[in-house]
Amino acid sequence: MSLGKDLAYIRKKQNLSLEDIQNEIKIPLQTLKSIEDGSIFTDSGETKTYIRSFVRSYAKVLGLADDDVVQALNEMEAGTYSGSLLADTKKPDEVYQDIEKIDTSKDAEPVKEDSETGSKVTADSEHEPKPKPKQPSESTPAYTPPKPKPVPATDVNSVNWADMGKKFTSVRKHSNLWVIISFFIVLVIAILATIFYWDSLSSVFSEDPQPEPQTEVIDPSAPPSETQIPEAENTIPTQIPTTSETGEPEQPANQAIQSLDDTLTVTVYAAFDKLEPVRVTSDFNWKTNPFWMEQGNAFNFDFRDSLLIDGQYSRMLLLFNGHIIENPRQSYFDETFNAVLITRSILDQPRFLEAAPAEFPLEIGAPDSTEYVIRY
Repeated sequence: MSLGKDLAYIRKKQNLSLEDIQNEIKIPLQTLKSIEDGSIFTDSGETKTYIRSFVRSYAKVLGLADDDVVQALNEMEAGTYSGSLLADTKKPDEVYQDIEKIDTSKDAEPVKEDSETGSKVTADSEHEPKPKPKQPSESTPAYTPPKPKPVPATDVNSVNWADMGKKFTSVRKHSNLWVIISFFIVLVIAILATIFYWDSLSSVFSEDPQPEPQTEVIDPSAPPSETQIPEAENTIPTQIPTTSETGEPEQPANQAIQSLDDTLTVTVYAAFDKLEPVRVTSDFNWKTNPFWMEQGNAFNFDFRDSLLIDGQYSRMLLLFNGHIIENPRQSYFDETFNAVLITRSILDQPRFLEAAPAEFPLEIGAPDSTEYVIRY
C-alpha cells in the first residue's frame, strides 16, 4: 500500500493534473512527483516536518480532511498504512485497477481507404451502401462555361488622378493615427508602472546622504596655547557595546533572550528557490515594498508589533533569533491582509527566546549572505 498512489488516484478521479496542483500550492513539480511515487518518504532527504507539510498541502487541494491525512502520515511513518484514505470508497486492489483503466487509452478503429473514391472509411462505414453516381440525362443539355467579358483598355487621360491622390492621403492619415494611438498606449503603461513602483523609487531617492566626517587640520607652526590637547580619562571601558545599523544594541550570539526588545527582527531566507518578488510590510510606516531575492540570500526586516509577508511561501524560510518559524502559511496566514502576519505575541514564546543553535537546524544550510533592510 502507498499513500502517494492513493493521492494520485484521487487526483485523477477529479480530472486534475500535477500542474494544476503545483499552480495551487507553488510546490516544485519534482516534489509532487516524489510524493506520488513514494520516494519523498525514503530517498528525498527532507525533514519530517517538511514532508508532512508538503503532503498536507497536496491533500488540501484534493479536498481531503486534514485529520484523515495526518492519520495516514502517522501510519506511513509507522509502516502500517493500509489505504485508510480510500476506506470510504473502494478496496485498494480495485483502486489500482481503476488507475490502470484511467491511464489506458482506447484503441482507435482501423481506417481503410476506398479503392474507388480514395476516401478513408472506418470498419462500420465499410458495409454501408454507397450512393450511385448520377448519370447524365439525354434531355439535359451539356454545361457550357460562359465566355469571359473583354476588359476595356484604360485610357491614361480618363484616370481621375485627383481622386487617387485622396485615397493615398487617407491611407497615410490612418497610418499616422495608429502611430499616435500606440504612443498613448505606451505612455499609459509607463504611468501605471511608475505609480505601482512609486514606493520603491521614492525610498531610493529619499535617503539623505550621510555627511562626510570633517577632519580638523592642526597647523604645526601655531603657538602651543592654540592647540588644545584633551586630558586622558582615568577609566577605560572593558567592553564596547556593538550596535546594529538601526542604532539598537545587538544581542550576544548564542545567548538566551530574557525579554523581547521594542524592535524585533525577522529574517526572510530564500532557501529553496529565488523569490520574485516577496512583498514585506512593516508597522513602522505600513508601506509595502517588493524585494527580489536569489536562492541562498536572506534579508532582515525590523518591526514593532506586526510584520506582513506575502510571496512564494514554499520557497522561503522565516527565522527569528536563529530559530525557524515553522509552517507560517498554515499557522499564521491572515485572510484580511492576504499575507502571513507575524506578531510580537507569536515570537514571545520560550522556544524563540532560547539561545540560537550553534549550527543551522536544516540540512539545506545557512544563508549564503544576509542583508539588513534599512527602515523605510
